Formats: sequence, C-alpha cells, structure tokens
Amino acid sequence: MNLEYSGYLWLLLVIPFFLYFSLRSYRTSSDWLYRFARIKKRPIPYLVSTLFLSLALAAVIFSLAAPKVQYHKSVFNRSGIDVAIGIDVSKSMLAEDEMLPEEGKKLFTIPNRLNRARYSALTIISALKGERVGVFMFARKGVAIIPLTTDYGYCQYILKHFNDATIAIPGSDLNQAIVTGISLFDDSPRKTAKTIILISDGEDISADKSLLYETAQRAAAQGITIYTVGTGMGRGALIPIRDSGANIEGYYQSEEGDYLKTRLEQDTLQRIAATTGGRYFRARDESSEENLVDAIVARARTFEYSRATELAWFNVAPIMLGAALGFFCIGIIARR
Repeated sequence: MNLEYSGYLWLLLVIPFFLYFSLRSYRTSSDWLYRFARIKKRPIPYLVSTLFLSLALAAVIFSLAAPKVQYHKSVFNRSGIDVAIGIDVSKSMLAEDEMLPEEGKKLFTIPNRLNRARYSALTIISALKGERVGVFMFARKGVAIIPLTTDYGYCQYILKHFNDATIAIPGSDLNQAIVTGISLFDDSPRKTAKTIILISDGEDISADKSLLYETAQRAAAQGITIYTVGTGMGRGALIPIRDSGANIEGYYQSEEGDYLKTRLEQDTLQRIAATTGGRYFRARDESSEENLVDAIVARARTFEYSRATELAWFNVAPIMLGAALGFFCIGIIARR
C-alpha cells in the first residue's frame, strides 16, 4: 500500500486521547447516574460504541492519507495493431469525379480520385494512436513506399509530396495490391492485429477475379483483415490529361481513338472486404475515415494478443470513507 499524504497519519495520535476522555466520560456519567437514580450503566454497549467510533475516526484519518494499492490491470493495447495502407495510382485515379473537404482543398488543388485517396490516407493516419502504419502504392504492380512505423509525420509528408504528375499506368491489379500489403507484415517480429486498407476505384484488369478472391481468402487465413475505401462515382467519367500548369489539354483515349471512361466498381471492393471480415467505406461519406479506424480498433479488441497487463493504482480512500460511515452508525446505535 502507498500513502500519498502520509503526514496525516500523525492525526492517529488523537485516538488515544479520544479513548481516554471517552473512558473518563463513561465513569463520570456512570457515577452520577448511580448517585441520583441508583442505576448502573452497562459497560459493554459503551465499550462497543467507543470501539466503533474509534475505528470510524481511524478510517477518516487513513482516507486523508490517500491510500492506494497496486494491482495488475488488463488494458487494450493499440500498439498491437499493424496497418498497411494501399493507394491506387493507376491512370483511372486521375478522373475528376470526386469532392475534397475544405481541409483537403488546402492540400490539393485538383479534385480527382487520387487526391481524395491521399486525403483519406492522411486522415486515417491522423486518427491513429500508437498503431504501426505502412504505406504502399499499386497499379499493375504494388510497391512498398514506407515500412511499418509509428512516425506518422514522415508518412504524412510522403503522402502530401509524392509527384502524381507522372502517373500514367493504365489499369490496376487488386490481387497484386493485396500481395504487396501482405508483404509489409513479413518482417513483423510479433503477433499483431494485421489490417490492410485499400483505397481505390475498384477497377481491376483481371477478367477472372477468382484469383483475387483467393488471395483475399489467403490473407484472412493469415489473420489479416482488409478494409476497402471506394473513390469516384458509379457512372462513367473521362480521364483528363493535364499539362505542367495543371491545365486540361485533352482526355485519355483508347488505341481505337475512343475516350476512356472509368467508374467506381463497388461490388469488387465490397467482396474483398467481406471475404476477410472487413468492411467497405465510401471516401465521400462523412467521417468515413474515422469510422474505418473505429472499426479496426473494435475488431482488434476481440483478439487476446491485443491486450496487455500493466500495473495500476487503486484509490482506497472512498472505501475507507464508506467504512468510516458504517463504523460511525454502528457506534451510535450500540450506545443506545
């Protein structure tokens, strides 16, 4: 037991004086009662009352000393969560059918899917509290940009300043995106709640998506949960070509000369998430990033290895005050 204000224990010296004067009071009152009424006071009730009143006084003094006891407390450990954020950087992400919040407009001038994805990633990282995070980008292949780290400032700097003007890779391979996300956990020396977040418009170059869903199932078998964030609209949008001054020079065309159109493929993203026990979110929905982080934390709480034991202090003073009140009531009743 630890006493934060042990100096108050000197007040315990009051108790012997209380017992002494209580005894004198009993003897004096008993003598007078016998002289005038020939009645002898029973000593037992008085002794019991005095004992409990002394205990009440001692309990109050001990509560003033702020006693605390140490115990082992089971707590949820957010540092036991690893998050890999993947951003689609294929050509279709340059389509300008997205909206940026006011904070996002201060960072990015062009309201395309890519910048909305970058803003979503920045918001997700801002909502983390101790989790390790890694970042990768993907189109036809995936590339790890930042290994797992708790240096959120560095992650945000990279996301804000990477050059998106050179992006011209047609098509995304979501299977490769998942494989790259899984690879970020390869060097993890501990057991953690592993999560992949894919921010994409959901378009995939594979005609047969069976391999994609098999890879998602393999991730789930490894204890990895995938959450997906959709960018763009569900209707076709043109992909602009901008010059270095950010002016639109034209729109991307196919080899046959037709304008390329792209749309949000929600079904693919929803199925990937559902396969691993994750959830799908729309980037443009209010508080989607905060809700995503809440979902990650809620799922991690179900894992035993996300819990840690730490020493904590329990304040005993309220219990001592409650005991003092009980002793006082018994002491008053016993004297009657």
